[in-house]
Amino acid sequence: MNKKELLARPVISAILEKEKNGKRMIFMQTRWKPKISPMYSGLLEIPAGGIDGYENVYDALHREVKEETGLDIVRIIDDYHSEIIQTRAHDSSHVFRPFICQQVLETNGGLPWIGFVFRCEVGGEITIQKEEARDPRWVSLEDLENTLIKTPKKIFSLQYSTLLYYISFMKELKK
Repeated sequence: MNKKELLARPVISAILEKEKNGKRMIFMQTRWKPKISPMYSGLLEIPAGGIDGYENVYDALHREVKEETGLDIVRIIDDYHSEIIQTRAHDSSHVFRPFICQQVLETNGGLPWIGFVFRCEVGGEITIQKEEARDPRWVSLEDLENTLIKTPKKIFSLQYSTLLYYISFMKELKK
C-alpha cells in the first residue's frame, strides 16, 4: 500500500500533571507493544490512544487515560468545548480546543498518526497495563527537558515535538 492510500489515524494524548513539593511533575511511561509496534516499544511516552469512529474526543481521552494508567481525569486544563449540537436527526457535532495538536509525518513501521493533546490533572492510583506500557513514573519538568535534549531517541516520535513545546510553554507561563 502506498503512503497516499493510508488515512491518518486520529489519536489523543494526555499530559498528566501533578504538583509535588511545589514542583510540577509529568506522568511518563515506557511504551511496551512489541507485537504491534516493535519499532517503538521501549520508548518513553505520555498516555495516548486511538479515537474510535464517532467517539467524542473527551470520552476517548478519559477512556485511554483510565485504560493505560488506572488514573481518573479530574480536570482538563485550559481546554474549550462547546455543547453538542444536533442540527437534524442523527447529525451531531461540537467544537473543542485542546492544548496542542500533533502529527507524525513519517514513521518507521508506525501509523500516520494525527492527534489532539490535552493537559490534565488526575487522581487515583496508578495501575499500568502491562501489555501496553511499563515503568510508570512522575518526572519533573527539568528531568523531562534533560531527557528531550540529551537523549531524544528515547522519546516516542509522535510526542517529541509536543513535549518540547510543553516545556517552552511552561517556562513562558512562569515569566
